[in-house]
Amino acid sequence: MSAVVPPPTTPKNGLGTAGFVLGLLALLFSFIPIIGLVAWPLSILGLVFGVIGIIRARNGLANNQGMAITGTVLAAIGLLVCFAWVGLFGSAANEVARQSESAGVSAQQDAVPAADDSGAEVIELGFGQTHTWRGGESVQVAEPEEHQGNPYLHDSGTRAVAVDLTITNGTSGEINPLSWDITATHAGRPAQYSLEDRPFVNAEIPPGETLTITRIFDVAPEQGDLRISVAPSHFAADTAYFHGEF
Repeated sequence: MSAVVPPPTTPKNGLGTAGFVLGLLALLFSFIPIIGLVAWPLSILGLVFGVIGIIRARNGLANNQGMAITGTVLAAIGLLVCFAWVGLFGSAANEVARQSESAGVSAQQDAVPAADDSGAEVIELGFGQTHTWRGGESVQVAEPEEHQGNPYLHDSGTRAVAVDLTITNGTSGEINPLSWDITATHAGRPAQYSLEDRPFVNAEIPPGETLTITRIFDVAPEQGDLRISVAPSHFAADTAYFHGEF
């Protein structure tokens, strides 16, 4: 009596074939910007199916080991390309952020522009010159001088500068410098009023009269462009900038 020979088992090549197809698609899609996002899951699935296909072929359950290996390699290359895109986009994003930050700092430290935020005209003058507004008010800003005051009232690493402003009332009514807008920048940075600065209080100036006031600012110890901006009010038609090295 002859023994019964079982029919040969049909090789199960599905996983190896799937790994090859997914690996090929992952590699093709990985080179396409944005669309290549779909390469991520395709690469991972291609790797999983390809490795399983290789194991099955080595165990005699499949006979397409070459296709499974090829699919695994293609999926791995596609995944590497995806990682390269991530690195490239990350580097580009960091560069954009760095440039934006640099531009922001540069804009913050720029000298006074040709017009202020309200669109008013900006007048550039040197110290010792005089500017007269259309309403009749005028101001002369003298050369700044080093202020030798109480060192305990100044921030460390700064020096104090005193600036005399002579205001002449050419209007028909009284004016009060308390309402004037007087600020300063030094080396492109805002200069703060010194603790020794004494704001003038209700210093009414009759028509045709003149008043000299002194403002004291803390500035950097190194030389730089000192700018004193003066306007009779926040709504003045133009702003006068008196500047020079200090």
